[in-house]
Amino acid sequence: MIETLFNTSLWGDEAFSAIACQKPFLSMMQVVFKDTSPPLMYLIMWLWFRIFGSSEIAIRSLSLLFYLGTTLVVYLIGKKLFDVKTGIIASLLTFFNPFLFPYAFEGRMYFCLLFFVVLSFYFLVSEKKTGYILSAAAALYCHHFAILAVFSQFIYQAIKVKKLNSKSIRGVVKPYLFIALLYLPWIYPLYRQTKLVAGGFWLGKPELKDLIGIFYHFLTHEIVIKAQNFIIILAAALLALRKWRKKEIADDLFLLSWAILPVLLAFLISQTKLSIFYERYLLYSVPPIMLLLSSKTRKISIPLLGFILLIFITVSWHYFSHPFKRPFREFAGWVKNNVSADTFIANYNGGSHHLWETKYYGIEAPIYLPEGKLPFFVGTAQMGPEDTIRKFPQERPIGLISSEDPDNIKITDYWITGYHKVGSLYFVSLIKEQ
Repeated sequence: MIETLFNTSLWGDEAFSAIACQKPFLSMMQVVFKDTSPPLMYLIMWLWFRIFGSSEIAIRSLSLLFYLGTTLVVYLIGKKLFDVKTGIIASLLTFFNPFLFPYAFEGRMYFCLLFFVVLSFYFLVSEKKTGYILSAAAALYCHHFAILAVFSQFIYQAIKVKKLNSKSIRGVVKPYLFIALLYLPWIYPLYRQTKLVAGGFWLGKPELKDLIGIFYHFLTHEIVIKAQNFIIILAAALLALRKWRKKEIADDLFLLSWAILPVLLAFLISQTKLSIFYERYLLYSVPPIMLLLSSKTRKISIPLLGFILLIFITVSWHYFSHPFKRPFREFAGWVKNNVSADTFIANYNGGSHHLWETKYYGIEAPIYLPEGKLPFFVGTAQMGPEDTIRKFPQERPIGLISSEDPDNIKITDYWITGYHKVGSLYFVSLIKEQ
């Protein structure tokens, strides 16, 4: 079987979600309440599993479906604001965008967040209040970072008001009161989640270069071909050539506020003790950039767009055909076929353990944690006492699962007798000193 992003092994967070959604409904919801995310993605995935199963392809198919839905909505926004040509080009650029493309095959809440935020912007610009309220509320139930998009929409709506009076103020505020009302049932779980994560969040304070760099990454992501280095120049040229017309400035402000405000808000909040500036949580700011590049073009802009699209397709195909996730399926197959049933297996890496991958692929391997405790963000919401060990059992051979070089593994009173490598994963055999 050819390995692609569609069928490659799950990584830790994907496996965590998959295991949670394989549980009975109430058990799954108990995990969600103790986790750091809202419940909508889990609810959708739980239902999907009951129909299509929980294989890698089934999980990625759900993500791809929502991703295709996102590109369709981008087309509708481009068509509504500008014309059909803009909608088609923007949807193609969005689909093959190197930053977004891997999330089409990511079994996490990002597919849910991206789709519903983009859908809310479509209903907002279409002035369909019911659709906007429902899609914005759904986005909030997908991921907490949707609040930055919704707040940006509120700012845009407020700035757009031409005559300030009680009627216009009510018109702006009323939809957000309904959104808040729909979100009210999740306020207490949100409060509990916030208290749990407050002491364990790992992001540092971003600098100005990070604020600028995020837009660079939105266009290039990881460099795999030299031509990617020209994307920024091409994008700058397209924006310079774009027909910026004062009479149509409202549409441009709509896209600019969508692209910039959520990122800027995350950056400003992160200058406090609450650091939340994380690129993938802001992925919904990519589509408006694609819409800006595709709209109000001149004849000379078309070959530039074609070149960008060609680079996007080439890079995305490279991502698709060269999966970057660790080969846990193959690794688990080797362990099951070559390691004796008497061997006690444990995960060695405490800070970046592979507990959920091993569980998903059918290997019981608690985390070896001789002292201290795991930080909250490594999946403790679904862990039990049996998932960590302080000491190895006596009189049994020991095997460690690790993505760390065996030369760096030091276990008191144990010798390494050998190891087997599959991709970037190691199975390390230990024996107790006599």
